[in-house]
Amino acid sequence: MESVAVKDEDLLFYDIEVFKHNSFVVFKDINKKEVGLFHNDFNGISELIKNKVLVGYNNYFYDDKILGNMLNGYTPERIKKINDEIIAGHKHAYKNKLLPKTLDCFQQIDVSMPSLKRVEGNAGKMILESSVDFTIDRALTPKELQEAIDYCRYDVDTTIDIYKRRKKSYFMPKWSLVDRLGNPKSERWNTTTISANVLTSKPLPKWSSIRLHKDVNKKDHEKNIEMLKLVPEKVQELWLSKNKGAVTIEEFNCNIEFGFGGLHGVHKNKKNVKNVKLLDVTSMYPSILININGLENATKTYADILEERKRVKHQDKTLSDALKLVLNSVYGNLNNQYSLLYDPNKQKSVCFYGQIALYDLCKRLSKSCEIININTDGVAFITNSSEYKDVWKEWEKDFNLTLEEDEFSHFIQKDVNNYVALEPSGKVKTKGGDVNNYHDDNWFKANTARIIDIAITDYLLFKKDPKKTLMNNLDNPILYQYILQASRKFAGTFDQYDKEYQRINRIFPTKKESVTLVKRRLDGGITKFPNTPQNMWVFNDDLNKLDIDEFKKNIDLNHYLEIITEKLTKGWNAWSS
Repeated sequence: MESVAVKDEDLLFYDIEVFKHNSFVVFKDINKKEVGLFHNDFNGISELIKNKVLVGYNNYFYDDKILGNMLNGYTPERIKKINDEIIAGHKHAYKNKLLPKTLDCFQQIDVSMPSLKRVEGNAGKMILESSVDFTIDRALTPKELQEAIDYCRYDVDTTIDIYKRRKKSYFMPKWSLVDRLGNPKSERWNTTTISANVLTSKPLPKWSSIRLHKDVNKKDHEKNIEMLKLVPEKVQELWLSKNKGAVTIEEFNCNIEFGFGGLHGVHKNKKNVKNVKLLDVTSMYPSILININGLENATKTYADILEERKRVKHQDKTLSDALKLVLNSVYGNLNNQYSLLYDPNKQKSVCFYGQIALYDLCKRLSKSCEIININTDGVAFITNSSEYKDVWKEWEKDFNLTLEEDEFSHFIQKDVNNYVALEPSGKVKTKGGDVNNYHDDNWFKANTARIIDIAITDYLLFKKDPKKTLMNNLDNPILYQYILQASRKFAGTFDQYDKEYQRINRIFPTKKESVTLVKRRLDGGITKFPNTPQNMWVFNDDLNKLDIDEFKKNIDLNHYLEIITEKLTKGWNAWSS
């Protein structure tokens, strides 16, 4: 099979807008040059898109279907009817032999499934919406039509930006997987489905109980009992009698939680520690799956993929990332009832094996080390002894797993899932909701008030005054923006004067008298946007057009400072005014 990978010059990006008496589609190449605009008359589209690959945003759900019907030569009125049916959730046939291969930039972008407007807001782009009502019951005026087309062009530009941002991280590894599978139809599947099919073409035999060993003929083998005895009895009872829940024990001066995910624990007192070592299990879940023969006949294929990735990890990033998708998706697929790999007992077996192994590592380390943090596949600790290295090697041999060592010159934790750490090289590592956005603007999740994450991290690790952090970054307004969104579960966004706004807005806290945006519920009640200021400056244009001097003059830095100090005081117990 010829590779499904696509060259940039073969791509056309597109977006469609539909009104009752006006329908149009805009096409651009990867350099944002417009190569086609078709309004109401769709002759010529088939010739333009011939031998091309089309790219859209959420086009698998919407645009591909509309375009297929445009190629049928349907009238705008008929297309509007189809448009309304699609949006209402009705299934609609759209197969058209003239429709070429398409890629969807929305596919697997994030679990939050951000709209294109949300992505534009996160990126600091203009998020003003067209004033032309999609429900308008007449033909558009020339002015209205031009405005709608301009907004459509803008959305195509954003789609191009998203594709470029995701090409290496998503599309190239996915193409590599499709090539490996040898089924070109799988290109529209998500990567977890492709990964399962790389390993097996039919459902695997299901286990009747958990298994913590390889021997498929001895389900009640003493190895199960031997492994289970390594954890407290009440943990065994939970695992063997229930399918959810947790048990917390106190050991090594840590509160340690066992359950049906990863093992979690944190030291009761030590939150701010120097010279911390971290032992991480390399490819923990994939290695355990191999240890227990968790994929039956596919286990060898899976083990070969793991070894192949180790070989190419520093030589071929695309292939390495594709193989990583296969390795990491299997554990989730074990608990996905629609997957070929679905088997809850296998998933529990991997989960329990991991918790048993990590808990045993903690017990062994605790004799010469002080445990600081335990999190799914790693243990952080402090020690003045080299004995941990002997423990390391013995444990690897006993559990057939591999450990890697990291070091932190400074490690500060709020709880098991929230910490900041400084590597000897000076590199900062962050984890958790308070500090996750320290490093980069996140286009596809939430890019709101990132300056707070930066100020908290810099204060904790470098004792930098948050006021200075707030003052020193004012030339970069995107760090201070709030993106507020009222979902379709709400009637819309309104201010205190009952003026309606867009569903997605960018605001800044301001010192001047201004508006307060809220979400109006369908029952007429009001819901506030969390952690937002009373006085809001709404700015939905591109941040490059924001007057920086006006911004510096009007931004209310006290709003951010109050949140920062509250989090440092209550959460991190680290604030010293």
